[in-house]
Amino acid sequence: MTLRKHFTLLLFFLAAIAVHAQSQTNISGIITDKNSRQPIEFASIELLHKDSTLVKRTVTDAKGKFTIDQVTAGHYLVRCSFVGYENNIITVNAGKSTVNLGTIMIIPASGTLNNVTVSAGRAILNSSIDRKSYDVTRDIMAQSGTASDILKNVPSVEVDLEGNVSLRGSGDVMILINGRPSPLLGKLNKAEVLQQFPASSIEKIEVITNPSARYRPDGTSGIINIVLKKNVKGGWNGTIIANAGNRDRYNASASFNYKPGKLNIFGNYGIRQDSRRRTNSISREYDDTISHAVSGYYDETGVSLTRPLTHLATIGFTYAPDKKNSFGISANYQNRDQVKNDINTKIFSAASHTYTSYFDRLRYDPESEKEKDATAFLEHQFPGEDHVLRAELTVSSSKELEQNFYTNQYKVPANYSTKDNTRIYQGDDQQQLTIDYTNTLSESSKLEAGYSGFFNQQDFNFFNEYYDQASNKFVTDKVKTNRFLFRQTIHALYGTYQKNYKRFGYSVGLRIEQSLINGYQVTSDTTIRNNYLKLYPTLHLAYMLKGQDQLQLNYSRRVHRPEGDDLNPFPEYQDPYNVRAGNAALLPEIIHSVEFGYKWQHKSYSFVPSLYYRYKQNGFTQVTVPLNDSVLLTTQQNLANDESAGLELIFSAKTGNFISSNLNVNFFYNRINAANLGYFDRRTILSFSTNFNTTLTISPATMVQISANYRSARLTPQGKNYPSFVLNTGIRQDLFNKKMSLIVTVSDILRSLQQKSELNTSYLKQVSVNRRDGQILYVGISYRFGKLIKKADDKLQFDTN
Repeated sequence: MTLRKHFTLLLFFLAAIAVHAQSQTNISGIITDKNSRQPIEFASIELLHKDSTLVKRTVTDAKGKFTIDQVTAGHYLVRCSFVGYENNIITVNAGKSTVNLGTIMIIPASGTLNNVTVSAGRAILNSSIDRKSYDVTRDIMAQSGTASDILKNVPSVEVDLEGNVSLRGSGDVMILINGRPSPLLGKLNKAEVLQQFPASSIEKIEVITNPSARYRPDGTSGIINIVLKKNVKGGWNGTIIANAGNRDRYNASASFNYKPGKLNIFGNYGIRQDSRRRTNSISREYDDTISHAVSGYYDETGVSLTRPLTHLATIGFTYAPDKKNSFGISANYQNRDQVKNDINTKIFSAASHTYTSYFDRLRYDPESEKEKDATAFLEHQFPGEDHVLRAELTVSSSKELEQNFYTNQYKVPANYSTKDNTRIYQGDDQQQLTIDYTNTLSESSKLEAGYSGFFNQQDFNFFNEYYDQASNKFVTDKVKTNRFLFRQTIHALYGTYQKNYKRFGYSVGLRIEQSLINGYQVTSDTTIRNNYLKLYPTLHLAYMLKGQDQLQLNYSRRVHRPEGDDLNPFPEYQDPYNVRAGNAALLPEIIHSVEFGYKWQHKSYSFVPSLYYRYKQNGFTQVTVPLNDSVLLTTQQNLANDESAGLELIFSAKTGNFISSNLNVNFFYNRINAANLGYFDRRTILSFSTNFNTTLTISPATMVQISANYRSARLTPQGKNYPSFVLNTGIRQDLFNKKMSLIVTVSDILRSLQQKSELNTSYLKQVSVNRRDGQILYVGISYRFGKLIKKADDKLQFDTN
């Protein structure tokens, strides 16, 4: 009730300010390419006095829209510009409360890449209160790194040693590709894929912490949207990138675009040969729950060698026969093959430190994964501004096969060997249909509505066999072999309404979802069903202060649904002493997310502090319990509740054309109530993380980038995770009039990257440490070709990356 009262008071406060606000003019419009009629993102809009002195500045969004708020009555000039285009200057009389300039077309200038000169470019980070847009094409590490490497530089985002992504302290974040779910990024292989996904194929990464009702409500902490490159510049052009690294690492990519007019054809291909060496150590003490004395010990050391090879290809086209209609088809394909060779030494000791079991577990594991998807869209623009109907269908399929061949070489007891094999197959098919309708009802109001259908079919097939010495052959282990089929269908209707009143604006939305879940455990012939209808409201309030400064208050109700493997109750034996199983009774998490933020915008810097709070019901947590004296079972359980709050500070600054920096600090408070699981003490922790990214432009042709990430200790229901730190750097030297670039990157300069965690319960104390060869050196080259647009007379012509 206290939180609700605070919100009510704040709403009255904002409303009172809006009512008493002075009447000033808001100037808006849309910037498009005159030839293609396509909107232009990041175009620069400058409001000038008649003597050309600057009053205010802003940039367009993804739809080419811009708004300049709180303009005092008078006569002005509006200058619209974008790299590679002629300026368009318009005279404006700011007398009314709103002035809509409509669609403003700017004309591209023609030319070839050989004459391109670059003296400035757009910012690498565009930060607002509720979202961040990170321009990957401006990141030097993107030339040789992976999606995981780039995500570490994005404010609010953290990536651990294993590639697991978290947003504002929560590991439950929904990751989209081009705004859509992908089976490629399912929970089981999400981290692995992101560590192989070539960053050179990514255009930008968007982080939305409190999405509107238009988006799926999945993800405790919000959405990360990976937008792949899809060039829309006129003419034909392309880029070729090749990199070579230490330990026989190689990667290369090629992209092209051809746009003679109404038709736009695009594509890219990337190949990546990686090499990984990981080490791990685990130390356990088993305690007698009655006497609390140590009853035994367990120690494990391991080394894993992996050499994955990844192919990623994208191809597609869009066609706009007229200004009102457009359609297109695109397709993606990824293939990843790798072979893992592991050796783990496992030692069990009695309380007297005498060996009871001592053996090496060897694994040979060839894996393959293939994912393909296709998207078709049809869009119609009705008369009027931003009045659009768009239908989009995406079909995708992912197949993953993991084949593990194990050998246990025992030293204690007597020297002998055993063998066992597991084959894990996972199939994931998805279909998504969306129909979105947008209508700008007036200069100050907008309506969005639509339907979303999500259909998911998963097949988990786990096969195990052991070598029978008596019959001298492998025999199926029926105790460990199982198959689980999972079906999920979600029908959703949504609507949002936006309204601006002078300085005050709001957006209210509601999403209604019907979820139909059906799981069938084939081996045990048991069925799991869970059908439910839920409402997901959203509310966004904004109040404009002086200039571009802004206050904003957001609320959304979100959900974290169990995935197929979370519900499969059949145990999976990772090794003879560690078992994992799903929980058929696992309920979906319900999250209430609130955020209050302020944006202070200056010509050379911006500051965005945000306060946020999340309350979770039925929160997921991973719990490890003993099955017997030596075997541990790990499964998911629902917490009674989980509260978290935080303060996030984002500071961006640019000193002329020399230094551009971003600093993100996130203070995170978490309180866990696991009384329903037998842990009666409410555990709390205050932690923080920070990332720093700076780019130094030594000369027009030389650029240096430095990034650092620190993550403090984190709480778990049964223990904690220790801090981590990593430092990366890169340099780019442009050659031959910027037609070619030489790139050198080094990651984990200090060899500090590791992941350490501990468990501390009444029956078990454990410390584990994982490391990898994170210090990677890449030397690469980038070559740009084709006929591109450029300005004839201005040095600020075309951003060549």
